[in-house]
Amino acid sequence: MNISLVDKEIKDMELTVKAGDSLVLNLAAFDTFPTAKIRILVEKDGHVNASFADFSRGKGKFVIDVELLEEGAECNWNLSSLARENDDKVVDASVLHVAKHTTAEMNNYGITRDQSRLVFTGVSRINNGAKSSSTRQSAKIIVFDPNSDGRCSPSLCIDENDVQASHAAIVGRLNENHLFYLQSRGISEENAKRLITLGYLKPIEQYFKDEDLLKRIDNAIEEGI
Repeated sequence: MNISLVDKEIKDMELTVKAGDSLVLNLAAFDTFPTAKIRILVEKDGHVNASFADFSRGKGKFVIDVELLEEGAECNWNLSSLARENDDKVVDASVLHVAKHTTAEMNNYGITRDQSRLVFTGVSRINNGAKSSSTRQSAKIIVFDPNSDGRCSPSLCIDENDVQASHAAIVGRLNENHLFYLQSRGISEENAKRLITLGYLKPIEQYFKDEDLLKRIDNAIEEGI
Protein backbone atom coordinates (compact mmCIF):
# COMPACT_ATOMS: atom_id res chain seq x y z
CA MET A 1 0.00 0.00 0.00
CA ASN A 2 1.39 3.38 -1.06
CA ILE A 3 -0.10 6.62 0.24
CA SER A 4 1.06 10.13 -0.67
CA LEU A 5 -0.45 13.10 1.16
CA VAL A 6 0.32 16.73 0.35
CA ASP A 7 -0.55 19.87 2.34
CA LYS A 8 -4.27 19.86 3.28
CA GLU A 9 -4.47 16.11 2.67
CA ILE A 10 -2.38 15.67 5.83
CA LYS A 11 -5.00 15.41 8.57
CA ASP A 12 -5.97 13.30 11.58
CA MET A 13 -6.19 9.66 10.59
CA GLU A 14 -5.62 6.08 11.74
CA LEU A 15 -4.06 3.46 9.46
CA THR A 16 -3.70 -0.29 9.99
CA VAL A 17 -1.02 -2.41 8.36
CA LYS A 18 -2.33 -5.96 8.23
CA ALA A 19 -0.19 -9.04 8.86
CA GLY A 20 2.52 -9.39 6.24
CA ASP A 21 1.60 -6.16 4.43
CA SER A 22 3.69 -3.06 3.79
CA LEU A 23 2.82 0.62 3.94
CA VAL A 24 4.77 3.39 2.24
CA LEU A 25 3.54 6.73 3.58
CA ASN A 26 4.91 9.89 1.94
CA LEU A 27 3.98 13.24 3.46
CA ALA A 28 4.93 16.59 1.95
CA ALA A 29 4.00 20.06 3.19
CA PHE A 30 4.72 23.26 1.27
CA ASP A 31 1.98 25.67 2.37
CA THR A 32 0.64 25.75 5.94
CA PHE A 33 2.28 23.53 8.56
CA PRO A 34 -0.14 20.64 9.22
CA THR A 35 -1.51 20.43 12.74
CA ALA A 36 -2.53 16.78 12.65
CA LYS A 37 -2.14 13.41 14.36
CA ILE A 38 -1.52 10.20 12.45
CA ARG A 39 -1.71 6.83 14.21
CA ILE A 40 -0.42 3.68 12.54
CA LEU A 41 -1.12 0.17 13.89
CA VAL A 42 1.17 -2.56 12.60
CA GLU A 43 0.30 -6.25 12.84
CA LYS A 44 2.52 -9.35 12.55
CA ASP A 45 5.42 -8.97 10.06
CA GLY A 46 3.97 -5.69 8.81
CA HIS A 47 6.31 -2.96 7.56
CA VAL A 48 5.94 0.83 7.61
CA ASN A 49 8.19 3.23 5.73
CA ALA A 50 7.01 6.77 6.47
CA SER A 51 8.67 10.00 5.36
CA PHE A 52 7.83 13.67 5.82
CA ALA A 53 9.30 16.47 3.69
CA ASP A 54 8.30 19.62 5.55
CA PHE A 55 8.96 22.95 3.87
CA SER A 56 5.73 24.56 5.04
CA ARG A 57 5.19 27.81 6.89
CA GLY A 58 3.41 28.63 10.13
CA LYS A 59 2.89 27.32 13.62
CA GLY A 60 1.52 24.10 15.07
CA LYS A 61 2.21 20.55 16.20
CA PHE A 62 2.33 17.44 14.04
CA VAL A 63 2.15 14.03 15.74
CA ILE A 64 2.82 10.56 14.39
CA ASP A 65 2.38 7.53 16.65
CA VAL A 66 3.32 4.05 15.44
CA GLU A 67 2.29 0.96 17.41
CA LEU A 68 4.10 -2.29 16.64
CA LEU A 69 1.45 -4.66 17.92
CA GLU A 70 2.68 -8.10 16.87
CA GLU A 71 5.91 -10.03 16.36
CA GLY A 72 8.04 -8.99 13.40
CA ALA A 73 6.45 -5.57 12.94
CA GLU A 74 8.83 -2.85 11.69
CA CYS A 75 8.83 0.91 11.29
CA ASN A 76 11.13 3.40 9.57
CA TRP A 77 10.45 7.12 9.91
CA ASN A 78 12.39 9.95 8.23
CA LEU A 79 11.82 13.69 8.49
CA SER A 80 13.45 16.75 6.96
CA SER A 81 12.08 20.09 8.16
CA LEU A 82 12.99 23.70 7.42
CA ALA A 83 11.81 26.52 9.70
CA ARG A 84 12.32 30.16 8.74
CA GLU A 85 11.12 33.70 9.46
CA ASN A 86 8.55 33.37 12.30
CA ASP A 87 7.72 29.68 11.95
CA ASP A 88 7.10 27.79 15.21
CA LYS A 89 6.86 24.07 14.49
CA VAL A 90 6.76 20.99 16.72
CA VAL A 91 7.07 17.44 15.39
CA ASP A 92 6.37 14.57 17.79
CA ALA A 93 7.32 11.15 16.39
CA SER A 94 6.80 8.21 18.75
CA VAL A 95 6.85 4.42 18.51
CA LEU A 96 5.44 1.77 20.84
CA HIS A 97 6.83 -1.77 20.84
CA VAL A 98 4.10 -4.07 22.16
CA ALA A 99 5.36 -7.44 20.87
CA LYS A 100 8.74 -9.16 20.72
CA HIS A 101 11.07 -9.03 17.70
CA THR A 102 9.83 -5.60 16.62
CA THR A 103 12.10 -2.95 15.09
CA ALA A 104 11.97 0.83 14.73
CA GLU A 105 14.27 3.49 13.30
CA MET A 106 13.27 7.16 13.68
CA ASN A 107 15.34 9.95 12.07
CA ASN A 108 14.55 13.66 12.28
CA TYR A 109 16.66 16.38 10.60
CA GLY A 110 15.98 20.09 10.64
CA ILE A 111 17.26 23.58 10.03
CA THR A 112 16.13 26.83 11.69
CA ARG A 113 16.71 30.30 10.27
CA ASP A 114 15.74 33.92 11.03
CA GLN A 115 13.46 34.06 14.12
CA SER A 116 11.97 30.59 13.74
CA ARG A 117 11.62 27.77 16.25
CA LEU A 118 11.74 24.03 15.49
CA VAL A 119 11.20 21.30 18.10
CA PHE A 120 11.55 17.54 17.75
CA THR A 121 10.06 15.34 20.48
CA GLY A 122 9.04 11.70 20.72
CA VAL A 123 9.13 8.60 22.87
CA SER A 124 10.44 5.18 21.91
CA ARG A 125 8.72 2.80 24.30
CA ILE A 126 9.35 -0.94 24.66
CA ASN A 127 6.77 -2.72 26.77
CA ASN A 128 7.50 -5.55 29.16
CA GLY A 129 7.50 -8.78 27.16
CA ALA A 130 8.66 -7.19 23.90
CA LYS A 131 11.86 -9.21 23.98
CA SER A 132 14.56 -8.98 21.31
CA SER A 133 13.15 -5.71 20.03
CA SER A 134 15.27 -2.88 18.67
CA THR A 135 14.54 0.84 18.69
CA ARG A 136 16.62 3.85 17.70
CA GLN A 137 15.70 7.51 17.54
CA SER A 138 17.90 10.31 16.18
CA ALA A 139 17.19 14.05 16.09
CA LYS A 140 19.51 16.73 14.68
CA ILE A 141 18.95 20.44 14.11
CA ILE A 142 21.29 23.09 12.72
CA VAL A 143 20.60 26.59 14.07
CA PHE A 144 21.64 29.07 11.38
CA ASP A 145 20.90 32.44 12.95
CA PRO A 146 21.30 33.92 16.48
CA ASN A 147 17.56 34.52 16.92
CA SER A 148 16.43 31.11 15.69
CA ASP A 149 15.80 28.23 18.08
CA GLY A 150 16.08 24.46 17.74
CA ARG A 151 15.27 21.87 20.38
CA CYS A 152 15.48 18.06 20.39
CA SER A 153 14.16 15.87 23.19
CA PRO A 154 13.80 12.23 22.10
CA SER A 155 13.34 9.85 25.02
CA LEU A 156 13.37 6.14 25.78
CA CYS A 157 10.98 4.25 28.04
CA ILE A 158 12.18 0.66 28.34
CA ASP A 159 10.37 -1.98 30.41
CA GLU A 160 12.24 -5.02 29.07
CA ASN A 161 15.89 -6.07 29.48
CA ASP A 162 16.48 -8.19 26.38
CA VAL A 163 16.38 -5.30 23.86
CA GLN A 164 18.52 -2.82 21.95
CA ALA A 165 17.61 0.82 22.46
CA SER A 166 19.36 4.12 21.75
CA HIS A 167 18.70 7.74 21.01
CA ALA A 168 20.74 10.75 19.97
CA ALA A 169 19.98 14.47 19.96
CA ILE A 170 22.19 17.19 18.49
CA VAL A 171 21.35 20.89 18.30
CA GLY A 172 24.02 23.38 17.33
CA ARG A 173 25.08 26.30 15.25
CA LEU A 174 26.60 25.84 11.86
CA ASN A 175 29.95 24.12 12.25
CA GLU A 176 32.65 26.72 11.66
CA ASN A 177 35.20 24.00 10.84
CA HIS A 178 33.00 22.76 8.02
CA LEU A 179 32.64 26.30 6.70
CA PHE A 180 36.38 26.89 6.92
CA TYR A 181 37.15 23.66 5.08
CA LEU A 182 34.81 24.48 2.22
CA GLN A 183 36.03 28.07 1.99
CA SER A 184 39.63 26.86 1.95
CA ARG A 185 38.70 25.00 -1.24
CA GLY A 186 37.67 28.21 -2.92
CA ILE A 187 33.94 28.04 -2.10
CA SER A 188 32.29 31.28 -0.96
CA GLU A 189 30.71 31.44 2.50
CA GLU A 190 27.23 31.70 0.97
CA ASN A 191 27.75 28.64 -1.23
CA ALA A 192 29.35 26.76 1.65
CA LYS A 193 26.25 27.31 3.78
CA ARG A 194 24.12 26.24 0.86
CA LEU A 195 26.04 22.97 0.45
CA ILE A 196 25.74 22.18 4.16
CA THR A 197 22.00 22.87 4.04
CA LEU A 198 21.57 20.62 1.03
CA GLY A 199 23.42 17.86 2.84
CA TYR A 200 20.88 18.03 5.65
CA LEU A 201 17.68 18.34 3.64
CA LYS A 202 18.10 16.60 0.29
CA PRO A 203 18.45 13.01 1.61
CA ILE A 204 14.69 13.00 2.24
CA GLU A 205 14.21 12.87 -1.53
CA GLN A 206 15.38 9.26 -1.70
CA TYR A 207 12.12 8.13 -0.06
CA PHE A 208 9.88 9.75 -2.67
CA LYS A 209 9.27 8.13 -6.07
CA ASP A 210 6.68 10.43 -7.65
CA GLU A 211 8.57 12.65 -10.10
CA ASP A 212 6.26 15.64 -9.79
CA LEU A 213 6.42 15.55 -6.01
CA LEU A 214 10.19 15.14 -6.09
CA LYS A 215 10.46 18.25 -8.26
CA ARG A 216 8.33 20.23 -5.81
CA ILE A 217 10.52 19.10 -2.90
CA ASP A 218 13.68 19.98 -4.79
CA ASN A 219 12.32 23.42 -5.63
CA ALA A 220 11.24 24.00 -2.03
CA ILE A 221 14.74 23.18 -0.77
CA GLU A 222 16.34 25.56 -3.28
CA GLU A 223 13.90 28.35 -2.44
CA GLY A 224 14.34 27.80 1.30
CA ILE A 225 18.10 28.24 1.22
